[in-house]
Amino acid sequence: MTRPLDGKEMENLFSINRAANLLERDRATLVRALRRVPPDGYSKQGQPRWRLPAIINALAVKPQVRRETGKFRDRYGLRSATLDALRREYEEQVASIATEKSLDVRRAMAVAVAPLLQEFQKLYLNVGRSLRIADDDVLGARADLIWGEMLDEVSAAAEWSRDDGFFERMSEAMWPHADGDEPA
Repeated sequence: MTRPLDGKEMENLFSINRAANLLERDRATLVRALRRVPPDGYSKQGQPRWRLPAIINALAVKPQVRRETGKFRDRYGLRSATLDALRREYEEQVASIATEKSLDVRRAMAVAVAPLLQEFQKLYLNVGRSLRIADDDVLGARADLIWGEMLDEVSAAAEWSRDDGFFERMSEAMWPHADGDEPA
């Protein structure tokens, strides 16, 4: 989990308002640009903060491109230090899988990510419910879309198709006793 930052560390991180003033940009523009960028830290009050290069990179992406990314992950813009930390961990692990040379190791790394996907989905639902952002069935459908998208990203990074046993192995890792063979 990302800890609140203080003193010297906070000087290097910017709130949306501080960045808007410094860069002479509209606050709403920064909100839209940073919607899919996990914060680099949080203030003591739990407000998200980013490093200036991350903000500038987000602003460099054209609005049309941001709209066409197709990612469901941030549709509601849920902000939670724990959710953001899980998202960063997931993205780091997917990047590691993609750079691994051995196919067998990539696939083992993919299976190791499975519990994180399950945890992310549960946490997303809990945070969404606590914020009451949508009806439970709508939130559940959104969580399923996010989970499917994340699963597809892992599959692509591991070069392991669903037809080749990927989905079965990931399911076994996420729900080891789903077949009713749970130990008594």
